[in-house]
Amino acid sequence: MKALRLSRAGTLIACAMLAACAQEAAPLATATASAPEAAGVRTTPVVPGRRGRVFVFAGVDDACKPLPEPHVALTTPPAKGDVTFVPGQETTIAASAKGTCAAAKARGVAVYYTARAGTSGTDRFTVTATLASGETLRRDFQVTIAE
Repeated sequence: MKALRLSRAGTLIACAMLAACAQEAAPLATATASAPEAAGVRTTPVVPGRRGRVFVFAGVDDACKPLPEPHVALTTPPAKGDVTFVPGQETTIAASAKGTCAAAKARGVAVYYTARAGTSGTDRFTVTATLASGETLRRDFQVTIAE
């Protein structure tokens, strides 16, 4: 999990992933950014027909206090499965931009992926999270579907 500092209002958006997932740090993002930010790659294959959690978006402020959950939207849908969002998912921040919010608790919106029956290989999708302040983070995800 990593909290990422965004460009306005001194807030952070925390991106939490399961231990079986990997991620790289994302650069600053705004609603008008056109280049893709960091990719989230789930390293454990998903089983077709079985929902798997890929990521949790949660916000904390400069004092590491939880912010209201961000609005999360599917920007680019996957070709071989479906993405659902589940609000109210508790997460623990593993690291933050300033290094001061590790172990902070926050509630966020979890991203789940379900591969359709009969599919295999790799699938990709993009999700955008927006805080109440308007700050936006876009992440590209890649999942491997078990055969």
